[in-house]
Amino acid sequence: MPTGESRDWRDPRFVAHYNALYALAAEAARPYLARLALKPEDRLVDFGCGDGSFLALAAPLVGEAVGVDGSPRQIELARLRLEGFPNAKLVRSGFLEFAPRGRTFTKAFSRKALHHLTDPDKEAFLRKSTDWLSPGALFLIEDGMFDFERRDLEENMPRVMEQARAHFGAAWEAKAGDFLHSLREEFPTGQDFWARALAAAGFRVLERWQKTCFLGGLLALREGR
Repeated sequence: MPTGESRDWRDPRFVAHYNALYALAAEAARPYLARLALKPEDRLVDFGCGDGSFLALAAPLVGEAVGVDGSPRQIELARLRLEGFPNAKLVRSGFLEFAPRGRTFTKAFSRKALHHLTDPDKEAFLRKSTDWLSPGALFLIEDGMFDFERRDLEENMPRVMEQARAHFGAAWEAKAGDFLHSLREEFPTGQDFWARALAAAGFRVLERWQKTCFLGGLLALREGR
């Protein structure tokens, strides 16, 4: 989007811009659904649910599906998308403020949302998540994750930019401003940091992947009884 335009999630224009460029297509969602291995007895929570694209695919597979997002417009759009799913619920909340009030979940998902948290807030969020994730629960996170430490971003910028142009292809011009804003003004961090933070919070990492040097994911299991 042009420099100077709003990046406020309360602004419907920005939400429309984001959804037009980044909404999750059904084909792209299939690897996430496969990794989570959703079952009818599962209770799923999606952090940064956006317009409900992933929840609409997951809700038919689980007993309960809860979407969490801080944007009132995204919650409104998700509510419309999920009207036909009585087992789907939406919560407008910040991630650290999420309070499920005794409800627990067996599966959790977050895609391109947790980079809005600083690294200390990511650690705090993961520690809090053990209050509402059942032992044995799976948490799939895919986000801005570097294959290097955040402190080494500047020396890796030529490689990041080369891979970003290749990754986004024809959409690069439309997405370049958002991408650079995310790198400079938000908090993508190293995949190794995520693995350490998950371990410290009581998770065991089952799988790691890197799609590019700046985009990766982890599947983790909440340990304990």
